[in-house]
Amino acid sequence: TIWISTPPSQLGPGPEDHRIYVRDPLLDKEPYEYPYLPPFVGEVFPPAEPAYDGHFDQISLNSRQFLAAHAFGAVSRVLDIWESYLGRPITWYFAETYERLEIIPWVDWNNAQSGYGYLELGVDRAPDGRTYPYALNFDTIAHEVGHAILFSLFGVPANGLKTGDFASFHEASADITSLLSFLHFDSGLDRLLRHCNGNLLILNELNRIAELIGDRQIRLASNSRRMSEVSDEIHDRSRPFTGAVFDTIVDTYHANLVSDGLADERLLDIDIRDVDEAAMHRISDFTALAFRAKPFLFKSALTRARDDVALTLARTWSSLEADDLTFENAAMAVAEAGSRIAPALGAKFEENFRWREIS
Repeated sequence: TIWISTPPSQLGPGPEDHRIYVRDPLLDKEPYEYPYLPPFVGEVFPPAEPAYDGHFDQISLNSRQFLAAHAFGAVSRVLDIWESYLGRPITWYFAETYERLEIIPWVDWNNAQSGYGYLELGVDRAPDGRTYPYALNFDTIAHEVGHAILFSLFGVPANGLKTGDFASFHEASADITSLLSFLHFDSGLDRLLRHCNGNLLILNELNRIAELIGDRQIRLASNSRRMSEVSDEIHDRSRPFTGAVFDTIVDTYHANLVSDGLADERLLDIDIRDVDEAAMHRISDFTALAFRAKPFLFKSALTRARDDVALTLARTWSSLEADDLTFENAAMAVAEAGSRIAPALGAKFEENFRWREIS
């Protein structure tokens, strides 16, 4: 169940509210592409209907209406999370044309996209032909909503999306939006920490971005790539920035564990960007026993790290200028914003960006 800020009395069939509405086309629809944009005006499946209490948690999990309700709830939750960090409502960047975001929860297309006034969600296909709708993949939805939030906060370069580092920075920031949004689910946090016994560097749900069928994932947040090691392809070029932010989450989490007396201070001497098998075992040794004894304190340490990093990013994004956006400028702004929250946080951001050759 996802809880959102819109009161049940202000939710309508679809679902829909003042920010978002869902349209589920009855017939196959081509993905939106300019000049073909919302609103969708064709025949649609019956909308998801609320129960007597205004909630949507009674809908059958195997229905089209569940896809619609899940996509709506996930988008709403991501908006609520980042509006709380920003301290204000997000005004859509397309507000002069459309008052609300249109969600298309099913397109027969192996992709998902966020565009001018819309979010479209396709499907992932397994080798045996089974389909896995992206409308049920929170990571994918949060990533695409991240793009819409970023466009709404600092706009689009006058010379287009390919200006400088803009597109790669957008991809990195959307990945980070997804990663940090996941950390707002208590059940996800509990499962994550149990799975890795408190060691976030073990391959887990947090550092797998947009996990797909089986063991595939689009990109790993925990990576050791530097700017000199990536190509010009925008997703590959985004990886060092994503990695630096992930490293800072883990560093801050480790510092919290040591400060709270939950881990040996030698944990802070390990370079998490260059961890071999022996170092991985040492980290697990520092965390596993204490985690099993005090799991809720580990959860507290991680949520504090989450909030410090997310608040830093939210304040940074609001200050950026699209026409002058480079990884170096963004990294400097992130470090400065982090220093205003805690000097050690800003220093750790700066150290991790420098290691990634973003400085």
